[in-house]
Amino acid sequence: MKRFYVFKDGKMQGSAATRELAIDLIRQYQKLETHPFLRSEFSMIEGEEEFVPYPSRQKAPRKKSGTER
Repeated sequence: MKRFYVFKDGKMQGSAATRELAIDLIRQYQKLETHPFLRSEFSMIEGEEEFVPYPSRQKAPRKKSGTER
């Protein structure tokens, strides 16, 4: 699943499903800027979102020992 990640001064602010929505998010943050000399720098990265599950908590089967009884 492709996502567009929005960064403000190098810190992630959010993500969006499309490039247009990411630009809209940047424009919303830019409207909140109050001083022209203190403007933030915005960037956007396109990436693939991947969820990594936790490893299984089931016990591994015991190995038989090399000695016979």
